[in-house]
Amino acid sequence: MKSILLNPLTYWLRWLYTKWKLESKYRGKHLNIEYMVEITNSTFGSYNTLFKFSRLQNVNFTDFATIGRNAQVQNTTMGKFSGIGPFSYIGLAAHPTKGFVSPHPLFYSTLGQSSGLVIVEKNLFEEYETTYIGSDVWVGNGVSVVQGVTIGDGAIIGAGSVVTKNVEPYSIVGGVPAKLIRYRFTKEQIDFLLEFKWWDKDLDWIKANKDLFLNIDLFMEKYGPKKGS
Repeated sequence: MKSILLNPLTYWLRWLYTKWKLESKYRGKHLNIEYMVEITNSTFGSYNTLFKFSRLQNVNFTDFATIGRNAQVQNTTMGKFSGIGPFSYIGLAAHPTKGFVSPHPLFYSTLGQSSGLVIVEKNLFEEYETTYIGSDVWVGNGVSVVQGVTIGDGAIIGAGSVVTKNVEPYSIVGGVPAKLIRYRFTKEQIDFLLEFKWWDKDLDWIKANKDLFLNIDLFMEKYGPKKGS
């Protein structure tokens, strides 16, 4: 039975069924599931794209959120207009580093990671907390984000970074572990954007104002303080 479940044809049929089921369920919302994407217990908004070979488990998508090729995302809520680059890992499980004699899940988890063997009666360590990715966030290629982290609106995570703590809105971080490089805009501009929340505007508004997205000064000139709404 196990050999049948692991058969490449079985994987392909499972993907085809999942693609058909979800794209039918979200018909009219432009959900795009590319080849061999694995999806478990996840919800979607509008205009979501899941690129080839990505894997999702317990992910809550909002509008225009995308997942890159071969990315793995679990226990995560994604804001609008946010993207995760290829080969990134979001929501990595935690392991105990204090008190426990061993970090092996056999001694604290009932999930059966050791070929199904379970020796504890209940979970004794919180492996997975929800990871929050804000709106207008870009997570670069090959980024790792540990579980329970919050990435603020407008943030950018440099390629290859390892994010171990919360990331401030509109900051650019990078490195191992990820550290602040700079902010994308001035404090005045950031405060305005966080209050304005352009990502909550409807698609007609975004289309009508698309040229302003090329220049923060022009955007502020039209919609900044005392300039209208």
